Amino acid sequence: MSCSSNFLNAATATWEECRDFLNRHPYAILPLGATEQHGPHLPQNTDTLLAEALAGDVAEQSVGLVLPALPIGYSWVWRDYPGSLTFSFDTFRAAIKDIARSLDRNGCRALLIITAHGANPQPLKYTARELVDEIEMKILRVFYPNLSEIIADADSPTWLPMNFHAEEFETSLMLHLHPELVRMDRAVREYPPRSVDYEMSALPMGALSESGVFGDATVATAEKGERWFKACVASIVEVWQDFLKSIIDN
Repeated sequence: MSCSSNFLNAATATWEECRDFLNRHPYAILPLGATEQHGPHLPQNTDTLLAEALAGDVAEQSVGLVLPALPIGYSWVWRDYPGSLTFSFDTFRAAIKDIARSLDRNGCRALLIITAHGANPQPLKYTARELVDEIEMKILRVFYPNLSEIIADADSPTWLPMNFHAEEFETSLMLHLHPELVRMDRAVREYPPRSVDYEMSALPMGALSESGVFGDATVATAEKGERWFKACVASIVEVWQDFLKSIIDN
C-alpha cells in the first residue's frame, strides 16, 4: 500500500504530498495496535500488524491518509508478561489527543481510528468525547464491527462475547496475513474459568490464563483468516463511508 487518488501512506509521503492529499480528501485513518503477549504461537505485535493491514485495505476501498500505526496501547491486563508494554490510561489518551490535534491543525475533517486491541476502545471512547469540545475534526472509532456475525461460522466459541485473545480469529487472520510469524506447532486451546473478580475487581485478565490464550488457536486456518479479514474490511468500509457521508451532507 503506497498511494493512489483516494489514499496515501503518510509515513512514506512528503509533506507536500500530504498537504495536497488532505486538500482533496481531508480524511485520515489511524491504526492502533499493541505490544503484548499473544500466547506461545503469535508475535507480540499481532494487534499492530492486524490494525495496519485493516487500515491499508480500508483506505484502498474507501478514502484516507493512512497514518503510521501506534504500536503500544493500553495493555494493563498483560503487564506481568515479559515483553508486554503498556501506556497508562492517561498517557494513551494524551497520545491520541496529540495526534488528533495535529490532524485538525492540518485541515483534516474526519479521522477513522481502527484498533485491533480490545482494551483500547474504552479509553478511546472518553478521549473522543473530550475532543468534541476542542477540535472541529470528527472522530469515528471501530473495533471489529459486526464481528459476531462475521465469525458465526467459527469452529470454536469465543471465551466471552467480544472477549477473545490469540485464539481462532486472531490466529486465522495472522495465518492469512503473516503465516511466517505463526508457530502453529505451539498453538493451544485454553478457556479460563469465568471470574467474578476479573469482571468486578482489579484482577487482570493475565492472571486467569497459563498460556495467554483465551479460546482455541488450534483450529485456526489461513482460509478462514482470509474470509474473515475481507469481511472485517468490508464492514469497516461501510461504517466509514456512512460516517463521511453524514459529514459531507452537513
